[in-house]
Amino acid sequence: MIDGTQSQDELITPDKTKGKVKYALIALLMTVMTVVSIPAISQWYAGIKTVSYEQLLTAKVVRQDLIRDVAVSGRLVAANAPQIYSPEPGQVTLLAKPGDSVDKNALIARIESPELDALIEQQMSLLAQLKLEADRGLLADDEAQLDLERSLDEATVRLNAAKREQLRSQESYEKQVISQLDYARSKDTLLEADLMHQHAQKRVELAKKRLTFEAKTRDFAVKRQKQILDELKRRKRALEVQAPVSGVVGNWLVQQKEAVSDAQALMTIVDLSEYEAELHVPEFYADDLGIGLNVELTLAGQLLDGKISSVSPEIDQNQIVVRVKVASNTGAKLRQNQRINGRIEFEKKPQVLQVKRGPFLNAYGGKQAFIIAENVANLREIKTGASSVDYIELIAGVKEGDEIIISDYESFSQSQTFNIDK
Repeated sequence: MIDGTQSQDELITPDKTKGKVKYALIALLMTVMTVVSIPAISQWYAGIKTVSYEQLLTAKVVRQDLIRDVAVSGRLVAANAPQIYSPEPGQVTLLAKPGDSVDKNALIARIESPELDALIEQQMSLLAQLKLEADRGLLADDEAQLDLERSLDEATVRLNAAKREQLRSQESYEKQVISQLDYARSKDTLLEADLMHQHAQKRVELAKKRLTFEAKTRDFAVKRQKQILDELKRRKRALEVQAPVSGVVGNWLVQQKEAVSDAQALMTIVDLSEYEAELHVPEFYADDLGIGLNVELTLAGQLLDGKISSVSPEIDQNQIVVRVKVASNTGAKLRQNQRINGRIEFEKKPQVLQVKRGPFLNAYGGKQAFIIAENVANLREIKTGASSVDYIELIAGVKEGDEIIISDYESFSQSQTFNIDK
């Protein structure tokens, strides 16, 4: 059996002075490290960029209604600017010069059409001929009716004579003066006369109907010719071209005394009483556009209200043309093709956090922004939403009252934080 190691162990009394030395060495080492690190910390702090507050453009985060809109530009156009066309081929004489003020139905041009004049003369001659034929037809109808009435009278006379002869034959036959054959012959004569009289009456009735029909046919021919002549005269009157609206004569589209064709444009008349704004909107907002949207127009410092009245169905050079009906132009002096600015309102969001728009949106794609707190600007993650002409909605990363640097970040885009010198 092996005994323990008690016989080999030696009791050692701990030296308290050595522990104190150890702790002293540790404290001395920490002191040395602190002294050494102080210049490094000072150097790091001194390396943080300091920017003057006056060089920055800042804005407070506010909570208010946000109107999502877009700023556009365009020009004023007359809502009613009709073109005047030639009603007939011929030679035009323009009676109103560009810039002249004209009233509605005022004579502004005259067309000379020899072809139309000759056609009117021909149709007038044809109408006179039809009237003569109608009068001649009336005379022929009277003659035919007279002949038929004479035939009826003759048949009536023969009928009466046959009746008397038959009555005489009957008396003679009863007295046995004539034979039965003669008596029968008188009855046949009476029957024949009666039939002839009936046929004469029917011919007279049919003739009256036929003559009435022929007279109506001639009347219709005369009326039709009158209508043709009236239409030609209307076309003749239309050669005196009148202004459809009151306004100002625009451009001449033909030369004085020029030979024009049918439906050729002659000039324009601009109605100055009603205007529309023709605005060009980027195609990015194509899905948001709609008829009836409110538009605020700015013209020479004056504000005009309007509503979108039409939207172009096509995109031209990345732009969509919309027409805005000017609803209020009291006191505003409007001119054709005058430049105008507009603000189209798409949506209104009540009481949302927002900040003024600025170049800072281009630095980090609107996902980060420098927020000032206690004279230090720190880069913070943000989330943006809807935007208007002046403001942009902030959905996350900020609270009301935060001060955001909205100027350009180019000079300190490599920093995550920097000091503000006020």
